[in-house]
Amino acid sequence: MSESDPPQTTIFHRLEFLLFRGMERVLGGISLADTCRLGRAAGRMLHALTPRHRRIVRRNLRIATVAEAPSPEQLRELVLEVYRRAGANFLAALKTPTLDLDAVHEATLAEGTEHLGGRGPGHRGVILTMAHMGNWEATTRLCKAYVGEADYGGVYRPLGNPLLDQLTQSRRSMDGAKMFSRKDGFHAPAALLRDGGMLGVLADHKAGARGVAIPFFGKLTTCSPLPTLLAKRGRADVTVLSMATESPGRWRLGVRPMEGKPEVGRIMSALEASMRTSLTDVFWFHDRWRVNSLRPLSLFTRIDPEQAAAATVPLRMVLSLPHDLEAALRIQITDRLLASRPDLRLDLLGDDPALAGNDRIAIHRWDPDQPPEHADATLRRIDESHPAPLDGVILFGGEKKIARAAKRAGIRAIVGVGVAGKPWSSRHATPTDPSGWLAIVDELAWVPPRFRK
Repeated sequence: MSESDPPQTTIFHRLEFLLFRGMERVLGGISLADTCRLGRAAGRMLHALTPRHRRIVRRNLRIATVAEAPSPEQLRELVLEVYRRAGANFLAALKTPTLDLDAVHEATLAEGTEHLGGRGPGHRGVILTMAHMGNWEATTRLCKAYVGEADYGGVYRPLGNPLLDQLTQSRRSMDGAKMFSRKDGFHAPAALLRDGGMLGVLADHKAGARGVAIPFFGKLTTCSPLPTLLAKRGRADVTVLSMATESPGRWRLGVRPMEGKPEVGRIMSALEASMRTSLTDVFWFHDRWRVNSLRPLSLFTRIDPEQAAAATVPLRMVLSLPHDLEAALRIQITDRLLASRPDLRLDLLGDDPALAGNDRIAIHRWDPDQPPEHADATLRRIDESHPAPLDGVILFGGEKKIARAAKRAGIRAIVGVGVAGKPWSSRHATPTDPSGWLAIVDELAWVPPRFRK
């Protein structure tokens, strides 16, 4: 079976499809407002039952609010409200395709949609860049009224369940939208733009090694170049969409034009501004800023030092160094680490006069002989010493107590030297000379050769 072929339908797919249609029938008997109230209650229940996702949402919100960090109580309420709105928006998205089109318009207060008008053959097309925010399924149905006679559509990622994928795409296209799978390339969507059409693109996910490394919400990550690519190929304008909850079953949709050249950084900056209009309506359940568990200093693509240095939210790593290393080698190791990522901040375990005074190194006193049950409090104290969350631990001293505490805290990257077994995500043999220690640092920041230039 080739990559473009749909997956085979399984019994699990059929059961999932039947459950989905059953939910639709239940929601069909209640109003959109009551659907959202039911979703809020379901979100509150999931908040209590999903600690792993709760940690992801909390981490994402800490990154998004570094400039004005909320109190612990405010952060807990923000996380809970994200769950509530996610539940409401999810059930609303299930119900929206079954509603009369006039009812969808009545549920939406639209602003700035004039920027989508005046399209069609002989005119410039327009890209509508958006995040997973609010009842985003409604936008496909609403846009026909905004673009007039021009063609419109969206780029989508096929669902793993072929039955749900077929139903979803037929629903999205029932009002005239043209849907383009990412797997089929970008010739067709670019042609739609050149003919003056409108194309919706979701752009808030991490883009992997083929993305562009830039700060997003102040933290360095890889962002999708797709809107930029399509804007250039389709000679199109770029707009950005926000969708915020006004009340249960009612949303405010905003469209804002993006000024200047459609560069990735400009587009992502505009998208960030749109998401900030209602952070609790954003679907924060994706681990957007996750680090690689084996190479936590690498984004697997080229990093522009100026872009990295411009990040206002640091990559935070707890670092330990063996006490028997000479001071000169300790300095070499930390210098190599900091040079690998200009946005890196090190939280160093132990008092080290040789490294004091560097504003990118925070020194934390701790007792290596403390009982294992105290390690969680130590790690939590270090984490809370800065508004941004910890991203990983690099324990060149092999402190297993801290590693286990990191595992319990949900930290992905737990690097150790001279260790074995769990809870390490990456293990390295103890070097016998200085070059061996520096080679480990280089390994943690490794980038595939094809992405280095």
